[in-house]
Amino acid sequence: MKVLTSLLLIGLGFQITAQNSFSLESAKQYALEHNKDFQNARLDELIMKKKVWETTAQGLPQISAEGKFQNYIDIPTQLVPAQTFNPMAPEGEFIGLKFGTDYNVNGTLSVSQLVFSGNYIVGLQAVKASQEMYSVLSEKKAIDIKANVTEAYYTVLVLKENRSILDSTFYTMQELLESTQKLVDEKVMIATNASQLELSVLQVQNAISQIDAQIEMAKDLLKYQMGMKLSEQISLEGNIENVELGESQKVDPTQNIDYQVVNSQLTLNELNLKNMKANYLPTLGAFFSHQQVAQRNEFNFFDGEEDWFPTTIWGLQLSIPIFSSGQKAAQVSQAKIEVEKTQNQLDFVEQGLQLQVNQATTNYVLAKKTLALKKKSIEVAQQVFDDNQILYKEGVVSSIELTQSQSQLLQTQTEYTNALYELVKAKVALDKLANKL
Repeated sequence: MKVLTSLLLIGLGFQITAQNSFSLESAKQYALEHNKDFQNARLDELIMKKKVWETTAQGLPQISAEGKFQNYIDIPTQLVPAQTFNPMAPEGEFIGLKFGTDYNVNGTLSVSQLVFSGNYIVGLQAVKASQEMYSVLSEKKAIDIKANVTEAYYTVLVLKENRSILDSTFYTMQELLESTQKLVDEKVMIATNASQLELSVLQVQNAISQIDAQIEMAKDLLKYQMGMKLSEQISLEGNIENVELGESQKVDPTQNIDYQVVNSQLTLNELNLKNMKANYLPTLGAFFSHQQVAQRNEFNFFDGEEDWFPTTIWGLQLSIPIFSSGQKAAQVSQAKIEVEKTQNQLDFVEQGLQLQVNQATTNYVLAKKTLALKKKSIEVAQQVFDDNQILYKEGVVSSIELTQSQSQLLQTQTEYTNALYELVKAKVALDKLANKL
C-alpha cells in the first residue's frame, strides 16, 4: 500500500510539473485565460452585447399591467344646487351628495409600440458600433498581454542562457585553478597564479548568485503577466538560441489595433452627429389600453354574477419638434466638430504608427547585424582564450593575462545573448504593430 501511495504521489507531482511547464505559445494562451485585465475586457465586451439587446428592446412592444383596490372610509361628497331636486329651494342653497361605492377595484392592461423614431434608429446603430469598439479594445488588450508575456518569457530564457555561460566559465576556471594549484604545490608555478585564478572563480560564483536572483524575479514577472499565482512553480521549454525570428514583414499602419480603436471612435462620433440631426425628426408611437372596473358596496369581487365595466382605448401619439431656440443647431455643430477632431486624431495616429513601423524595422535590421557581429566576436574571443590556456600551461603568459582573456570571452558571450534578446524585442515590436502576436 505504501508503494502504491508513493507511486501515486510521484505521478501527481509529475502531472503538476508538466502543467507548469510552458512553451511561449502555451504561456500566451494561459495568460488569455487567466489574466484579470483581459477577463475584465471580455466582461466589458459581454456587457455591450447585453446593451445592444437593451437598446433594441426599447423599440419593441412594451406591455404592463396594473391593479388597484380602494376602500372609501368616507365616500367623497359633491355639492349640487338644491333647486336641481327642489325648484322651491332658495337661490344659492346646495345639497351634499355622495357618489360612488365603498369598494372599488380596477385592473389595466397597457401596450405601447414605438412606430418611428430617428433617435432610436441611430441609437441602435451606435450601440452596435460600441459593441464592435469594445471587441477591438478586447483584442488590443490581448495583443498587449501577449507582447508583455513574450518579452517576459524571453527575459527568462536570456538570463538562463547567461547562467549556462557562467556555469561553463566556472567549471573551466575551476579546472584551471585545480591544475594550477597542483603546479604551485610542486613549486613549478608561483602561488600568485593560483590566487589570481581563485579570485576569478569567486567572481564567477558571485555572478551566478546574482543571476539566479534575477531569474527568479523574471519568472515572477512572467507569472504576473500570465495571471498565475506567484507562489506556483514554473519552468520554460526551449532556449533563446532556438527562437525562430524570420524576416521583417511589411506593416500596414491602418491594420494596427490602435488605428482601429480610433477609427471605431470616429464611427461613434459620426453616429452621434446623425443622432443630433435626428432630433429634428418627429416621433410616432402607438398605444393600447384595456381596463376593467368593479364598484361594490360589499366586498364580493369574486362573485361571478356581479358586473365588471370595461374601458378600451387605442391611439397614436405624434411628437413634432418645432422650435428649440437654437439648442438643436448648437448640438449638431458640436457633434460636427467632434467628428473633425477625431478625423485629425486618426490621421495623426496613422502618421505616428508609420513612424513606429519605420523605427521598429530599422531596429530589427540593426539588431540582426549586431547579432552577427557578436557571434563573430565570440569565435575570436574563444580562440584567444584557447590559445592563452596553452600558453599559460607552457608558462608563456601569466594568470592575469589568462583571466583577462577569460573575462573577455565571458563578456562577448553575454553581449551575444543580450544582442539576441534585443533582436527578439525588435521582432516583438514589429509583430505587435502588425497584430501578429
